[in-house]
Amino acid sequence: MSSIQAATLFENFDSPSVVLTTNNGGQILFSSGNWYSYGINKTVDGDRFNGTSSIRMRGYAGKSTMYMMFDKAGAGVVSFNYGSYASHNGGIFTLQQSTDQGTTWTNVGIAVIVPTWKGSLLSYSAVVNYSGNIRFRIAMTETSNSNTQVNIDDFEITDYNVDQTTIPVISSPTGIYETAQNVTLTCNTPGSTIYYTTDGSTPTTSSTVYTSAIPVAQTTTIKALAVSIGKENSRVETAVVNIPISVDNLAALYNYIPASGTNLQYYKYTGNAIVNYIYWPSSTTTTKTLVIQDNTAGIVINDYYKQFVTTYNVGDNVTGIMAQVNRINSSPQLYPWADFTVLSGSNSVVPKVVTLADVPNKTYQLVQVNDLYFDGANGTTKFGVNSFLTVHDASTSSTTSIVYNTPNVIAVNPDYIGTVVPTKMNMVCLVMNNNPLNSSINNNNAYYYLFPRTSADLNVAFKDPTGFSTPSIQNISVSDGTVHFETPSVEMLKVYSVTGQCVKSMDTVVGQNTITLSNGIYFVKIGSSVSKIFVK
Repeated sequence: MSSIQAATLFENFDSPSVVLTTNNGGQILFSSGNWYSYGINKTVDGDRFNGTSSIRMRGYAGKSTMYMMFDKAGAGVVSFNYGSYASHNGGIFTLQQSTDQGTTWTNVGIAVIVPTWKGSLLSYSAVVNYSGNIRFRIAMTETSNSNTQVNIDDFEITDYNVDQTTIPVISSPTGIYETAQNVTLTCNTPGSTIYYTTDGSTPTTSSTVYTSAIPVAQTTTIKALAVSIGKENSRVETAVVNIPISVDNLAALYNYIPASGTNLQYYKYTGNAIVNYIYWPSSTTTTKTLVIQDNTAGIVINDYYKQFVTTYNVGDNVTGIMAQVNRINSSPQLYPWADFTVLSGSNSVVPKVVTLADVPNKTYQLVQVNDLYFDGANGTTKFGVNSFLTVHDASTSSTTSIVYNTPNVIAVNPDYIGTVVPTKMNMVCLVMNNNPLNSSINNNNAYYYLFPRTSADLNVAFKDPTGFSTPSIQNISVSDGTVHFETPSVEMLKVYSVTGQCVKSMDTVVGQNTITLSNGIYFVKIGSSVSKIFVK
């Protein structure tokens, strides 16, 4: 026999009798009564909730509803909070009611398209005003895409003929504001009083009474509640007023990476970084990804909120990146707010030569590893999609922390897939820190992916660890008419006067070299490098 709730009902979904972690459906007892859900009521990064949990639904055909298994005696206004799970915007839900204990359901109000997550839950409200026994359900009415996921929280039903105070309006809704704001709060219900908080806590009638504009100079979460005599209290409205913090290098962003999940603060990167890699799928349900690097660090930009409109290219010099800093499985990522500025194109990062022992310090950077051995290469094993190949070099005769792989979170199939894995080669690659704890390999130890982007990154020429891949003059100095310099290999050296006459030509030796010149200004050339010197 169905239980019946008579007083105003509120359910925050924080104390479930059982935690559903699949989409097979199940009955859950909450404080308000029994609910049935095909969703997931666990809180992981990407779930949206107040308190400790909410219910997440997916767009599965036949498995896309959550509903009350009990009646309420009369209903005035039905309202709840909602937000897109992770980056899965575009889901469509409809509130439905049943007056025959769930035998038939009819729509209430209009269908709602869930927008991209901006940082705060949205509110849904519908006037029902039904005096008899009634129950409600929320149904995903777009069921062709299982990734259209939405979180539902803070479900409320007021009593029949009990009106509800209008939700307050916050003049600066959730968003990015690069200057300080004076935030005003208003309510359309005449004679109402607004209570608010600025510390993220839920306002009550004991909270601060709104009387004048609230000055906001740093990122602040404002929550507002409106109260009026003879009416139910309003829903709590929330706005996250983000004032970004400027940083001029990528290494600085690592200081703000949370222990897990997303740092809701936004940061504005004002330095210049080069795009080393892009994954730009045509699918609207797949996240677009870039790997960028400046002279301090590298990082992944994950279009988590699906804000990108501009198409970026490898070699773009970018700046003005407005983003949150996130950590997924110890992997730092940026979640951008919008497109950013491209200063120029066709740029490149010169890979620094490192050993495998240095790899953990070069996350998301483009590097070159010389004399890289592929363990298990037998002349027939081929590069495959998402295939783990353990590697080592002279710095790690054997390793449990470094593997070669094409990381599936960002990679399309490179053009070398299907070619035979060599025993040894010099390789340019991105260092990817992804799923560092995985019980299927390396006994659950942390590991890093080495990701060559194309076949052009394989079998590259040996590069001196100093970073010079072509002959050049190093440590040049002049004293008492003698020019001192170093070269990494034997090369032809020529010295020219300011009139362009070649006054000296010789083969250098590896390491220290000296030449004697009379007083004057000269140009010393070796390979493509030229240095201007003054001898006196």
